[in-house]
Amino acid sequence: MDTRLDKKQTIERWGIRFTGIVQGVGFRPLVSMWAHQLGISGFVYNDSSGVYVEAQSDIDTLQLFVDTIQEEQPRLCRITHVSITKIDPSVNDDDKEFVIAQSPVDGTVNTFISADTSPCDDCLAEMKESGRRYDYPFINCTNCGPRYSIIKSMPYDRERTTMSDFTMCEACHEEYVDVNGRRYHAEPNACEQCGPSYQLLDKDGNLCIVDDCFETAREMILNGAIIALKGIGGYHLVCDATNDKAVQILRERKHRKDKPFAIMAGSIDIVEDFAVVSDGDLDALSAMARPIVLLEKNDNFHASISELVAPNNHLIGVMLPYAPIHHVLVPQDATWVMTSGNASGDSVIYDDEKAFSELQTIADYFLTHNRQIYAPVDDSIVSVVEDTPILIRRSRGYIPEPIHCESIKDLPILAMGSDLKNTFAINKRQEVLLGPHIGDLASESTHNTFEWTIERYEQLFDVKPKAIVMDKHPSFFSSNYGRQLSKTLNLPAIEVQHHHSHIAAVMAEYDLKYPVLGICFDGTGYGDDDTIWGGEFMLCYGAEYMRVAHIH
Repeated sequence: MDTRLDKKQTIERWGIRFTGIVQGVGFRPLVSMWAHQLGISGFVYNDSSGVYVEAQSDIDTLQLFVDTIQEEQPRLCRITHVSITKIDPSVNDDDKEFVIAQSPVDGTVNTFISADTSPCDDCLAEMKESGRRYDYPFINCTNCGPRYSIIKSMPYDRERTTMSDFTMCEACHEEYVDVNGRRYHAEPNACEQCGPSYQLLDKDGNLCIVDDCFETAREMILNGAIIALKGIGGYHLVCDATNDKAVQILRERKHRKDKPFAIMAGSIDIVEDFAVVSDGDLDALSAMARPIVLLEKNDNFHASISELVAPNNHLIGVMLPYAPIHHVLVPQDATWVMTSGNASGDSVIYDDEKAFSELQTIADYFLTHNRQIYAPVDDSIVSVVEDTPILIRRSRGYIPEPIHCESIKDLPILAMGSDLKNTFAINKRQEVLLGPHIGDLASESTHNTFEWTIERYEQLFDVKPKAIVMDKHPSFFSSNYGRQLSKTLNLPAIEVQHHHSHIAAVMAEYDLKYPVLGICFDGTGYGDDDTIWGGEFMLCYGAEYMRVAHIH
């Protein structure tokens, strides 16, 4: 009996659809690598629905292929659904290889994208080796790097990101097409020969002619200067956190009397010199998102950090380096103020022209780069309670990854959020897409960012609301903009009492369908009787609630 004939008869071709967070996470390279290792022919591409694969081989190999992809998925990946359709095998002799094909750009977008993430261990190690990427402040691979902040539209390919301005050199392109390398189809791939670069400018925008802009900026900061640093999602204002005079000048120039500044520490060892760090705190500090973590000051704090960083406060907001530029610039034994480059309450500044216009009275120098930040994103803030991280501000490192809420219906709803520390949300089926931290909606700047980011989400994820929810406050900008949108788009406008919205959000997140006694101490809100409410106890069930008690 000819076993080759039996093998040929078992050949199948599967159309495999992966959905979830499968673009910009190294998923196509993983698929291609395993297809090559298993001798599978076909192709893979990104499209508006996620990742599509056509794979041809014997049934056992195809099943092993699908199982392995799900088991070995990249660290940034989150597969929510896999569907397999059997199609006619190809008999074309030219169809014997497996390739990453060009992404089609039509169709309804039904996929999600990864957040911007900190450098992986492999990239950090490479930064310390001699070669093209020694101390390169834009290093990345398929497992790490910028995503949300550089993507203009879906599907995720280099030509639809702000990296389209940079043509890969021969060495980078070889990495890009190397099926066995960790930069196989890494869309932001670059090196110092072909990628974006930094330069040091004075506050008037004049180029500082120096041998090493990073070494010069580092020395300036250690000597008391304030630097405006362009990073992943916007500008930071940076100064030495141990220097009373520098911190005081920053407070005076930024008109920030006593609100705490966040700091960046060069290493966890330095953090332990001035703060109490639990195992949960350590996990949060070193997570891929690298948020600001609120820590208790220890007894040594005043000997290590200027009291002006967080006056009259037992907590200090700390983060570790989260972008390649931080690993290049920040000494391991340093503690630097790293506060958002904007007026208090405003959105983070990310546009270069606006940065020089608004920050030149605050910063002494600018350390900036020539890669466009397409979407601003501010730092996230976490508080760890009994080793459980509680998100106080969900932004960089987390958005735009969705939160799954089983109880939400398919109807897409745009929720406008409040006016203070605004965050909006829009759902696509049971996936809730929270917007980034916008800021306080008290200025034209935050109004513009709020409106632009809502439009970006609708375009990026191809979702149009069928109803709009807003706080019932008559004077909130977010609420009035929601009312305006509902009239313009002829959509239902649903007004919700402020404290009830907080409790309802928790009920949705945890899929609570039974009656809940919700206690909301978030502050004041507009009440149903047109007075100010606060300290609310509400019995909630579904969309209904009863105010059973309150504390003024």
